[in-house]
Amino acid sequence: MDFKLTRTKAAVLGCSLALVSWLATSATRPHVPPRCAFELAETLGRWELIERCELQPSELDILQAGDHWRRVYQHRQTKQVVVVTLIAGPGGPLASHLPETCYARTEFRAHSEPVVWNLSDQADQFRCQTLQPRNVDQPALTIAYAWHDGSRWRAPHHPRFQLAGHPTLQRLLVSMRHPGGMTAEAQQVIRQVVGLTVDATESVDTVPERSVDSSPTRVTQRSIPAPPSH
Repeated sequence: MDFKLTRTKAAVLGCSLALVSWLATSATRPHVPPRCAFELAETLGRWELIERCELQPSELDILQAGDHWRRVYQHRQTKQVVVVTLIAGPGGPLASHLPETCYARTEFRAHSEPVVWNLSDQADQFRCQTLQPRNVDQPALTIAYAWHDGSRWRAPHHPRFQLAGHPTLQRLLVSMRHPGGMTAEAQQVIRQVVGLTVDATESVDTVPERSVDSSPTRVTQRSIPAPPSH
């Protein structure tokens, strides 16, 4: 009986030591920044990629972004231009910095409350809002964005609190500059591009290794005029 008890204690002690060792190894393991979970093709429906851009280092520092990309698409017929941005990073900064709030600090002002809508036949939800320029000679800006929490795209009313349990997030932002009188059309265009983008991503739960693109599409740093993305 004593021998069995001793062997049981030894087994428990061994498991405990293994657990402590695993926790110590995990604590000392270098942090791996989150990666963008997907890429977009050069053709998105009737939209064609015309430019690859990068965010300013100051913006990335504010959001503590681990990875990001920005793509500029133009419609074949209408020649309208939209900008699609994906940022991966820690949940706190990404959920705390609302795009419309940061935009309003620069050249825009909030004109109305944001509209939240669901994609057809999907649980994905996005927030859309048009911002008016402080300078009447400048174009307006319509934006739509949402956070992916590992299961779906979400646009909660209080993201800082409602997404607080997620250590990392992906935030998708689609924006379009347009004349002030084209708000309804711009929102329709933005919604179409958001739908195409979500449909083009089979899954954002896995983060593939994104290969280096050697295509001749121009790569610039914010050559398309745009306000900060945070």
